[in-house]
Amino acid sequence: MRSTLSRGKSMSEHAYEELKRMILHLQIKPGEHIQEERITELLNCSRTPVREALRKLNLEGLVTIYPSSHSEVTYYDEKAVKRIGELRLAQDVLSCQLAILYGSNYDFAKLADLTEKCETSAKDGNIYERIVFDNNFHLEIAKIGGNELLYRNQEKLYMKIHLIQISRYTNIEDSLEQISVHYDIIKALYERDYNKIRKLTCLHLKNFYSIEQNIIDMYML
Repeated sequence: MRSTLSRGKSMSEHAYEELKRMILHLQIKPGEHIQEERITELLNCSRTPVREALRKLNLEGLVTIYPSSHSEVTYYDEKAVKRIGELRLAQDVLSCQLAILYGSNYDFAKLADLTEKCETSAKDGNIYERIVFDNNFHLEIAKIGGNELLYRNQEKLYMKIHLIQISRYTNIEDSLEQISVHYDIIKALYERDYNKIRKLTCLHLKNFYSIEQNIIDMYML
């Protein structure tokens, strides 16, 4: 089935959105070559917009381009996942601390809705939506904190995180256990408890990203 170009979008924008959708739904898996000819047939376009889309996805960390050879969906090995986890930990802690400093109870109320949607998606087995709502939960905290640069950095990082999460999804029980920490995070935000929010963020991220204890200890003091 060929994809239909949405009104008002350029072909390169359309190619970008379609390729990203395919990658984040694991229709093209990490480490798998991206067949440009197949994509051009699917989108009914030339190779130029596809290559422009691949370059943009490369900048976002979803695609790895090997010049004069091929492109493939980026595969994050254990070391790369750990490094991304360390960066996420630092940014998530800062986001939560800024949210406590600048956020209102009205702002925090929005987070419960995202957590409930995340939980429902997990129970329904909709892994893609579960990850989207999970990421939106943490991005909303960054938005509440009011640091635009941090928020934009989080957006970029969470694109990579989506790919890692959907590639390594385990089971509903583990997923629901992780989501349950969201409620504790919301409670700590309401209580304006900086120490608790750091500990909860560490608890939330440590195992999935295999973050070393000496890194965790930096935030537990």
